[in-house]
Amino acid sequence: MSKRDKNTHEVIQRTLFVYKRARSAVWQCRYQINRKWFTETTREYSLEDAKRVAHMILMDAAIKERYNVAPISHLFKDVAKLTIKRMEDELRVKEGRVIYKDYIFVIKRYLVPVLGNKPINQISYNDIEELATKRIEKMGHEPTKSTLKTHNAALSKVLTEAVMRGYMTEAQKPVLLTVGRSTERRPEFSLAEIKILLKGFDGWISLATEEQIEIRRLLKDYVEVLLDTGARPGRELLELRWANLKYAEDKTKLIINFNLSKTGKRTAVGRTMAIVALERIAHRNYSHSLDSLILSQNADHIFRHKSKYDKLIRPINFEKQMAFYLEHLKMLKCPITGNKRTFYSIRHTYATFALTYDKINIHTLARQMGTSVVMIEKHYSHLDAEKAIEQLGGEKTRGLLAS
Repeated sequence: MSKRDKNTHEVIQRTLFVYKRARSAVWQCRYQINRKWFTETTREYSLEDAKRVAHMILMDAAIKERYNVAPISHLFKDVAKLTIKRMEDELRVKEGRVIYKDYIFVIKRYLVPVLGNKPINQISYNDIEELATKRIEKMGHEPTKSTLKTHNAALSKVLTEAVMRGYMTEAQKPVLLTVGRSTERRPEFSLAEIKILLKGFDGWISLATEEQIEIRRLLKDYVEVLLDTGARPGRELLELRWANLKYAEDKTKLIINFNLSKTGKRTAVGRTMAIVALERIAHRNYSHSLDSLILSQNADHIFRHKSKYDKLIRPINFEKQMAFYLEHLKMLKCPITGNKRTFYSIRHTYATFALTYDKINIHTLARQMGTSVVMIEKHYSHLDAEKAIEQLGGEKTRGLLAS
């Protein structure tokens, strides 16, 4: 409570005060509800108007208290902490979604710095506009619609937490719009480029130093598994274990169970290319066959290479090694988009080939890649009639009709 001076006035004894902060022309009010003290701005410059508004604030708080609605304005940053803790707890017991990590990052880096000190039940349209401006300043560019959806989902988690706890009502939640720049077409490889990429590995590996050779061998296997399965590079593959694999009945395909996917647990299918690549890793790291590692339900991570001390270690700077290899082949930049290619370019290439050459329907492809039909349609709409001419020929249908 501010020191009782000429800028502090008792409106209702021991219950309601109005006062001014140092270097502020606006009157604040401090009131007591259920033996707890709360502070709120009156937004008024004259003392008489401030007293009148303070009375209204107290009455409103008393009514909310009576009807079990929070009479206070909790700060956004406090509710954000509770939201983050809830998500972290759910992740710890394996019940949370993988995307919660993205939400936590967004809350800490973008939302709290802008909205942190604002009462959560008073977040206005102007506050959302300020958030949008500050976000662009921090990013250095306008976010894509996909990024905005993630940011809005993170903000919605905090607001929902506030509603659950009675800090605000559903009606007080601001409307969140997704108006960002369209996502650019993703860089991929043509069929001719992929052939060069696959054939070039052995020569590039032979140029490696003793320290680099094992990681380059593993990179070759990693790329081939990506190209054969359309898996997400990064956590999804690097956390995969031998125990997550099993053969299909005819032993020509692998059933791969991803336990740490972006969309939760999911299953994908690997074919000859993936089987051969995994066989190489099994022989290098264990001097055993792939079959024996699958049968023994070995719990080690798959994508590991031997250190100079013969210890199996996680690859470091894998993305840089991929960039070095593509630079070596003069294929680092996509000639269509001008963007640098990454491991994700292999995943996009898998999808393009599956749609163009393998004639896989988008529903099956969506399940295989752990994504939605909508995302497949959105990102691969550039497959035109010329590239999909075999699919559009309709020969099987015409044959059936003719018979």
